[in-house]
Amino acid sequence: MPVNAPIVVAVDGSEQASNAVRWGSRAAVRENRPLHIVSVAAPPAPAFTLAAVSAVEASASAGRSFAEAAVELAKGLAEDTAEGVAVSGEVIEGRPGLALRDISSRAHILVVGRRGLGGVSGLLLGSVSTHVASHAECPVVVVSDQLPSSGPVVVGVDGSPTSTDAIAQAFAQAGFLGTSLVAVHAYGGYSGAAFFEASEEVKREMDDEARETLGTQLAGYGQDFPDVEVETVVTSDAPSNRITELSKDAQLVVVGSRGYGGFRGLMLGSTSQAVLHVAQCPVMVVQAT
Repeated sequence: MPVNAPIVVAVDGSEQASNAVRWGSRAAVRENRPLHIVSVAAPPAPAFTLAAVSAVEASASAGRSFAEAAVELAKGLAEDTAEGVAVSGEVIEGRPGLALRDISSRAHILVVGRRGLGGVSGLLLGSVSTHVASHAECPVVVVSDQLPSSGPVVVGVDGSPTSTDAIAQAFAQAGFLGTSLVAVHAYGGYSGAAFFEASEEVKREMDDEARETLGTQLAGYGQDFPDVEVETVVTSDAPSNRITELSKDAQLVVVGSRGYGGFRGLMLGSTSQAVLHVAQCPVMVVQAT
């Protein structure tokens, strides 16, 4: 990855993609990085007759023209949103998920809309954003309708390798945003019924152990980010429920792509998947390095 790798934003002409541009352009200025805007045009499909070839070529040409227009509009929006942003753009040919996965290897952060053009009403997380969040080689920020300008950064913590990387990203983002950090940790391995049937002494022990674990995982970051105030939240609830609730007042939620309990091959865990679907602020998904 280049030393000053860009923040890359994928656009398709949708309003959520426009919000991704707004978020990405401000982040590029905050982090003093270039902004690179991309759109993906589908390659011509195979055709076996002259008439079919002509129709396919016309469709591919129209698709590329649409993608080029989307990039140019997004570049203008970026310049209007964040003064001084260094912005470039290009159209990539290929399947969107695979093309964005490839460019993520050269990006500092990849920003996408939660659901773009062609999405089905009620399908909150589109196939492209799901694929990218699962397989990208850099952190992915998924943006929907809300772009709050105040509130803390919220991070989910479970002790897994991706959670450790998520903590580092969350502190960095809180530093860039000049805001506080809320770290959420849930008791592991206890069903709701088991928890409520436990004695008060056992509950206190569970709570103390969880707080100690959380404190250990957060230790050391205060030296690197002395201006970031940290609040800890320990819960017996499902972590996705508490993180989603906190997202109502947050600027950004940060989660690992897959925590403990994930299955090999299932790249996007249940917590991150649930948060991505319903969080009311942008969500950063972090892959383990």
